[in-house]
Amino acid sequence: MKKITILTVMVMLTLIICSCNKSEMVSSTHEQSDFENDDLKRNEATWISSDHSKDWRLKIKIYIGHTVADCGGKCIKIFGEYGHIDCRGYGNVCNHVADAWLLETETEGEYTLTFVDPDALGIFLDYPFPDRTLFITNPQNYTDLWLNIPGQLLVRSSGEEPFTLSDLWFSEEPELENE
Repeated sequence: MKKITILTVMVMLTLIICSCNKSEMVSSTHEQSDFENDDLKRNEATWISSDHSKDWRLKIKIYIGHTVADCGGKCIKIFGEYGHIDCRGYGNVCNHVADAWLLETETEGEYTLTFVDPDALGIFLDYPFPDRTLFITNPQNYTDLWLNIPGQLLVRSSGEEPFTLSDLWFSEEPELENE
């Protein structure tokens, strides 16, 4: 009987010690995730190359998409039925990393962004792209900039074509929310 009581006390003490250590770990992880959840810092672009003309190659990191619970499973109509497709549209669930070409348009100060990889945002022929502001450092003078991408429905005629985002602009402060 004493062995069972001692064993029970030891198991309870072990559980208490482990749960205390676990709660400390959770709180430190929570502090880190608060920084990681800063949507403006998580979405970023890095210059890969620039030939000082009017086009640049970038590596972009964008968090996009939401869970099925966030839209109630009724985000998109698929074959006449409402459903959900992961990693599309508003939200910050999925991490997309892709190379892209940034080209200045004929309208000074406006840009287009074309993904080098056709499947950078998935294999679909359309993609509901939400507002995004990407943090970037200008390689010419090392100043911090924000690349603003307005929300738009991206459409392509075949899966082999890359998506192209249009009407982008730079600013010294973020001008769009990353919802």
